[in-house]
Amino acid sequence: MLTKPVRITPKPAHILIEELNWINIFIASSRPKKSYSTPCLDFEIFTMKKLLFACILFGAFLAFLLHTPVPDGLTEPWKYRLLIATMTVQALLAKTIAYFQSDSPRAYIQASRYILALTNVPSPSEVKGSNIRSKVTTFDGVRVRLYELIKKKEFLQPALIYIHGGGYVFNSPDTYDRLTRDLSERLNMVVVSIDYRLAPEHPFPAGHLDCLHATSWFLRNAQDFGVDANRVAISGDSAGGIFSATVSQVIHDDPTLPNLKLQILVYPATQILDFLTPSYQKYDQDFGDGGVLPRKRVAAFLSMYDLGRLDQLYMQQVLSNEHITKEFRLNSPFMGYVDHSVIPSELREKTRIYIPPKQGPGNESLWRQVKGKYLDARFKPLIREDLSGLPQAFVATCGFDGVRDDGIFYAKRLEEAGVKTHWKHYPSAFHGVMFINNFIWFQVGEEMRKDIVEFVQKNV
Repeated sequence: MLTKPVRITPKPAHILIEELNWINIFIASSRPKKSYSTPCLDFEIFTMKKLLFACILFGAFLAFLLHTPVPDGLTEPWKYRLLIATMTVQALLAKTIAYFQSDSPRAYIQASRYILALTNVPSPSEVKGSNIRSKVTTFDGVRVRLYELIKKKEFLQPALIYIHGGGYVFNSPDTYDRLTRDLSERLNMVVVSIDYRLAPEHPFPAGHLDCLHATSWFLRNAQDFGVDANRVAISGDSAGGIFSATVSQVIHDDPTLPNLKLQILVYPATQILDFLTPSYQKYDQDFGDGGVLPRKRVAAFLSMYDLGRLDQLYMQQVLSNEHITKEFRLNSPFMGYVDHSVIPSELREKTRIYIPPKQGPGNESLWRQVKGKYLDARFKPLIREDLSGLPQAFVATCGFDGVRDDGIFYAKRLEEAGVKTHWKHYPSAFHGVMFINNFIWFQVGEEMRKDIVEFVQKNV
């Protein structure tokens, strides 16, 4: 039985704001030399503090809104600028909160999660006019948010399992409630949103195991929810897309469980062997270290998921493709899984100055440490040798996404293994475009959701 760890809740934001000593100093230096102690003036000073802090945040927000570079062809440029500015301000708030706690990477991560939770509050259990009721429960000790029909049908129905994204580090079924409720509403079926343990507190394989255990338990108990266990689809975006693929593989190998009916993988990062693919290089040219998911952020997420910490040397090795050895790169058949020639030429040509990366000798010490994980298909699904018999797949990739080629590699290998696969590429989209928050959504993300709903309805 898996148990969820106790999460330490950061201090409320209003308390932390009052602890901003540098603002106190600024206010104090602006006061008249004569001291006052009246309650009225104290209130005015407190109001000035809040106003100053709000002005700083607004200034940062406006600066990033106006100066965020947007490459030609990206969907809804001003909405994208608004998204990046919002992410930047949230990061600034998280850094401020972390500074007054321990100023450590983990404090920053906890603060970021806290802010995400505050800005993406789940809807009530029941919404007027809706046939969907949600509740939080556990499947085999794993917390899930369950969406069920209020007016249930008399015969067994299909269901959808959803696994949220967030680089293994962020988000939850609560922050994804708008998306998963929307899918449940449109499909008019049971949806299970899994709350897996997050890195760095819980590195590999914790997240994979949580998703596997919750999915396996649901398949064994499907009838209790009015669900046909032979008509269950699994889906997820980003890290959730990875888990959807790895869980599909393991369940396929378990003779005691029915195979999942469908797997829907939205911009999944399916491989660990090559961080200089054409799409990664294109992302560097389009955004540098900015945007939603730069390579440095990918390396940081991987370090936390792999090692349980932020390791700068590890990240540098990954970014320079020195995390695997030259011998493995030249002689291992696994490297054929990331053959750049399988990327359609029109996409490879989108990289303005593509130069095949020079490969160094690699880091033998690091390779010995990580080899076991890198060759474990539960870590990254592309490394699995036999993909035959896996569920029918829908794979979505984006034109402005460093992990674009990862999805293409996996879709191509599924097709070669005889798995019916629908790969759809969204040229104007970027990583994370399908997420719905309380403030911003994108038209191409709406197109993705419609395509997923149509794919499930047609094939489940």
